[in-house]
Amino acid sequence: MTTVIGRRKHNSFIIILITAITVSLFGCGSLFIADAVPASADEEILAWPAGPNLTGDGAILMDADTGSILYEKNIYERFYPASTTKILTTLVALENADLSEIVTVSYAADNYVSKTSSRMGLVEGEQVTLEQALYGIMLESGNEATYAVGEHVGGSIARFIKMMNWKAQSLGCERSHFANSHGLHDDDHYTCPYDLALISRAAYGNEDFMKITGTATFAMPTTNKNSEKLLTNHHWFLNGTQKYDYCIGGKTGATNQAGYALVTYARKDGKTLISVVMHAPTWNDVYADSRKLLEFGFDNFNVYKMTQAGDSTTAGGVEETLPSMFDSENKFDEDRRELLSTGTEGIIILPSYALPSDTKREVILEPGTEIGHGDNVIGHVTYTYGERVVGSADIVYYLEDDPMTQEKYNKEWPRFLIPPEEAFTDLSSRTRIWPEQLESTRKEKPMELRPLMYGALIAAVILLLGAITIIIVRKRRL
Repeated sequence: MTTVIGRRKHNSFIIILITAITVSLFGCGSLFIADAVPASADEEILAWPAGPNLTGDGAILMDADTGSILYEKNIYERFYPASTTKILTTLVALENADLSEIVTVSYAADNYVSKTSSRMGLVEGEQVTLEQALYGIMLESGNEATYAVGEHVGGSIARFIKMMNWKAQSLGCERSHFANSHGLHDDDHYTCPYDLALISRAAYGNEDFMKITGTATFAMPTTNKNSEKLLTNHHWFLNGTQKYDYCIGGKTGATNQAGYALVTYARKDGKTLISVVMHAPTWNDVYADSRKLLEFGFDNFNVYKMTQAGDSTTAGGVEETLPSMFDSENKFDEDRRELLSTGTEGIIILPSYALPSDTKREVILEPGTEIGHGDNVIGHVTYTYGERVVGSADIVYYLEDDPMTQEKYNKEWPRFLIPPEEAFTDLSSRTRIWPEQLESTRKEKPMELRPLMYGALIAAVILLLGAITIIIVRKRRL
């Protein structure tokens, strides 16, 4: 008898629990069926251009100014970078040493790197400037030069490799590890297209790097060990093998394990793009893929400046006057000459059929503890199109006066600044029917807490009533 009653109690509790969970799910119904419900008329459906079919197993196209991803294929998959590694090697060297410093080639640099791999011709005891060594690294893909530069900049090659990994991590590279400075195969030396694009974009911000990578040929002067010679860039788009007029730099890479990899910088019509193709089967394939990617970017996207106010443009058959990112009227005190601006040129990149008014803008003001003479970053503005970041910039406040103390700053804020609601024109969004061949994406609805709360409350009530019922039944049976 006790066993039967125990089973009945157990079954009753299960029934109540199932009922409570069911009610909770109905209370949260909008959360679970959101994707199955057709978009309402006022829901924004944003399309993104479909990219080309590529031979390489991994690829990415990134806008250099905004960091926006215009195309992706297996961008987080691990690949071996081969000599595209040298972009990071050169960047770390430029950020930690002076171009005029003298690099002396050690025995290890000359002999610990394969003599049959790509080299610029340095030998033990040879002395060159860091600048000359970097030209040899980026143009001739000199493996021995990366070793010599690593020893010079890091104090040891081991420490320089640590510096490379520190730099990569600081850029947000979460799927990369570098075991050497040159890219010759090592199972523990890997990256992914996204991380390599992040590294390449950081290098794009270095003027010396872009000067070096964009050079077709470099006259290497006579040294204490070698006579004058001409260094030639291995990148086909630069050396004339497959001339591409818009190419402004890049790096090649190839090993048996990595296949063929290529990073390319290109600029056209105000757009600067970074293409990365990894693990392609041949040189012809990796260059064909890169050309397709770059042409896709140039043909299907437009750029707008955040300060480009009052200019008319047409996209998707709609003519629009670009809204001002900053208020055009003078909101400053007459005795003040401060200026609110974007820290960079302030670029928004969008599909050719979209307009800035289709974006959503987020402004975050984070003024520092002290405003000093000159430029002061006091916030950040980000533009998104659907779920994609299509533009961002620091908000810079310029002060000509003497450095301001925290006390004065707190007292006078925000008198010096244009209020955000006046400084930024509201960007309205609207629904538009996009071309049928384009893939469309829709931002998922955020989880609403109210249905969850109602469901939890109803469940609690049912559990309580169920418990009371069990107690009453049990007492009657006793």
